Amino acid sequence: MHIEFERFWIGVILLILFGSVGHAEVVERRKDQFGRDFGYYFYPIAGEIPGMGTASGFGVSVLNMGGGDTDFTGYYVRGDIKATGAALLDYHVVPQRLLFDVGYNDYRVAATSYKRGIDSEPTDVIYPKVEGAYLLGQMTLTFDQRRYEAFVRLLGGQNRLLEVLDKDKQAFAGVDTSWKSGSSYSLGGSLDLTDDRVDPRNGVRVEFSSRLPNGSNADMSEYFVNDYNLTGYLPTRDWDTLVFNLFYSRAHVTHEGLTDYALLQQRHGLNCTQYPAGPSRDACMSTEAKLLNGMLANNRYGTASPLGGTQRLRSYDNGRFYAGQALSYGVEYRWNLTDERTPFDIFIAKGVRTGIQLAAFWERGMVSDRSSGLFKDGRSSYGIGARVVLSGVIIRFDLARGSEGTQSQLFITYPWSMFSVDSPG
Repeated sequence: MHIEFERFWIGVILLILFGSVGHAEVVERRKDQFGRDFGYYFYPIAGEIPGMGTASGFGVSVLNMGGGDTDFTGYYVRGDIKATGAALLDYHVVPQRLLFDVGYNDYRVAATSYKRGIDSEPTDVIYPKVEGAYLLGQMTLTFDQRRYEAFVRLLGGQNRLLEVLDKDKQAFAGVDTSWKSGSSYSLGGSLDLTDDRVDPRNGVRVEFSSRLPNGSNADMSEYFVNDYNLTGYLPTRDWDTLVFNLFYSRAHVTHEGLTDYALLQQRHGLNCTQYPAGPSRDACMSTEAKLLNGMLANNRYGTASPLGGTQRLRSYDNGRFYAGQALSYGVEYRWNLTDERTPFDIFIAKGVRTGIQLAAFWERGMVSDRSSGLFKDGRSSYGIGARVVLSGVIIRFDLARGSEGTQSQLFITYPWSMFSVDSPG
């Protein structure tokens, strides 16, 4: 009965989404998708990414530079999360046809790492402390006011594991802290039959991305990850929007890495035998087992895009649920309090405000290493939010609740995005 309920709701969402495609084909863009409204924002940053910690700092964004729609953004934050980043977006190599994005981020964070699967206990965690940096570049080929797009993305960088903490925040020696370099390549595209890319209120958007295998570590499996994202927007009343989303991610292993526990322990373990027999060694071995069992499962099945955080299952920590496959769906009502174009200039910020919005949402997600287990269980989130819609930028605050409590988040862009700064893909 539970599985049938899950499939019923997915069927309903698919009917609504695909039923809108015919209507979406005639939807006109509400405005030019290559913006011209110059703006800049200098703003404080103080908030939390669930599962990663809190931080404060500042950011700056400059929109539609040089009479076109090229943007620059940068940020600096310190706290539980130490990060710095900058990006140049929508630089026109060929005007309104070939676009280039480039971004840089460095970070140091002790993220919460949970056991694999949907049934993992919220207290069964370890805290790998990692530092690193990456450079991301993307070329996008676009047509017809950005309705049809294809892209290629390269992400390259290096990172190292500084230490591993158990659930009591006890650190263990013997961790390999050497720097490791790696890169990933992604291909994808979108069919955007909506009335606006930034603030859609009518139509359908279909997105696809494939992260290709790479052989940066001989002990680890090579696999590619395919992500599919389908979102429908139904206008209600004068300005409001009812939004439906369906997301599916799957990893496909092309070359299996080490699946021998003893070899993994020898090469990637925490060297627990350095501790005398007793509580310290037991705690180390327990933490080591979680780390190595996660590597084993990843080598057998790969790891699809996770659920939890700023985009999907917003009441759970970032990357809370993960396995070889992931599925989520949800609905959100966006109540637009205003529909306007209000220029503003307050010294530290200049631009055009196009709306203020409230939202209510519900979403559900599930993960499994096998298709047969995908519908056996799931987790839900529900909540409310507020958003300020600016020219080219959505600033949102969401308050979400689920079975593990309540999470609040202040973030850029709407939810259900394929890519975000906390999950660059």
